Amino acid sequence: METRKDQKLLIISCLFLVLFTFPVLSIFNSKSSVGGIPVLYLYIFFIWILFIVTIFRVIKKERKEIKKDE
Repeated sequence: METRKDQKLLIISCLFLVLFTFPVLSIFNSKSSVGGIPVLYLYIFFIWILFIVTIFRVIKKERKEIKKDE
């Protein structure tokens, strides 16, 4: 069971690593802003929060499955 969780976490981490690479970040690097906040900062913050929530949900789901098996 642990290896499946590890595989999911590795895939999620690689996906989010790609979202933080230069080519993707350069798309959002513009002089425009939303509510006075630069778009690049909003993108980084949104992806960071999405990463945390996604990992939390994967770990929480795996814990429920482990408790269900016991």
